[in-house]
Amino acid sequence: MASTNELSTEPLDNSTICADQLISELLDGRLGRIIWGILQIVLTVVGDIGNILTLVVLNQRLMRKGGVNNLLQGLAISDIVAPTFACIPHLFYYYGPRENDSLINFINLYVTPIATGATFCSNWIVVTITSFRLLIVLKPLYSQVYCSIRNEKKVLIIIGLCSILSITPYYYYHRNPNAMNVLRVISAVLSLLCPWVVCVILWILLLRIVNREIGTKRSNEFTLHPNITAQRLKSKSRITKMILIICFFNIICQLPVLILTVLSLLNENPCTYAPAITFVCLLFLSNILLIVNHSINFIIYSLTNTKFRCALKIMCRRLCSFYHHRLIHQQITISTKYDKVQNKIERYPRSNSNSFENPRLIISMRSINSTKYNMNKTTHLLV
Repeated sequence: MASTNELSTEPLDNSTICADQLISELLDGRLGRIIWGILQIVLTVVGDIGNILTLVVLNQRLMRKGGVNNLLQGLAISDIVAPTFACIPHLFYYYGPRENDSLINFINLYVTPIATGATFCSNWIVVTITSFRLLIVLKPLYSQVYCSIRNEKKVLIIIGLCSILSITPYYYYHRNPNAMNVLRVISAVLSLLCPWVVCVILWILLLRIVNREIGTKRSNEFTLHPNITAQRLKSKSRITKMILIICFFNIICQLPVLILTVLSLLNENPCTYAPAITFVCLLFLSNILLIVNHSINFIIYSLTNTKFRCALKIMCRRLCSFYHHRLIHQQITISTKYDKVQNKIERYPRSNSNSFENPRLIISMRSINSTKYNMNKTTHLLV
């Protein structure tokens, strides 16, 4: 690769510019440091905080009776793991020792596949959540059997095992470039292409069925209990809207990643100016949108799910009351310690406030003065 001085003095040839050259220059430049070194890390930290709060709220007693609670918890865990492990190479590249090539190679070989497996889990869990909700809307009686908590845990175990199996060959064939190319193709198909296509189909079906069901239920409301019917309809439609929004954001955020993956499979390093710029722009956009996709679920739950907001308010009130009681307890302990010190001081009163003598020294001085007085008195009597 040519140096920056040679690039600045010699005229640029658009036919010789490749995507690898542009990516390396952007990584070492200010724009790459801002996007990959600052913005991506800040978004990852904020998203991890939101997903941790989501896990805590979903484990509350009010949220345990939800339809897809276990699947949402698995989605939160995978959304924590995927961007965190994806940001570790950028942390070491911008803030760690660049001269240690063995450490950077170790991270690229053994840490990056974990992020790929977590992305596999996240995409297929979104597909499972959408399919479960579609079954609940279509067949509400059968959904109580098939969409149970036990089946949710089974599905999570199966998805986790499949993700582990999908990244295991990366550790065995990392020295074989031909095998790695085949593995990248298989991983792109299994973790990106298949769940994206299935998610699009399920999203369209669920959207059409929900619109049709809401229209028929509103037209055929019961005359005996119209308020109860309206409340049930609103609660079901809100949960379905929440899942539709999650699925929609997953489709939109995964689209640049899918296009980039297909282009990289066709040509890994495009060398003309326009394809190289397009490849680099898609790389920047896909990295940002992937982190947004893993971080936005907390905002979606807070805006669309009333039960989630209520559980979050209860948790915040408990934390505030716990902090308030802890402050009161600290103040009481400080006041009791102060009272004990005051009582100890009052037990040994000083004769003179300006004197700093010991009580034993004062007592001895008094005894000496009394003996002197008695001796003077006896001498006067003898005279």
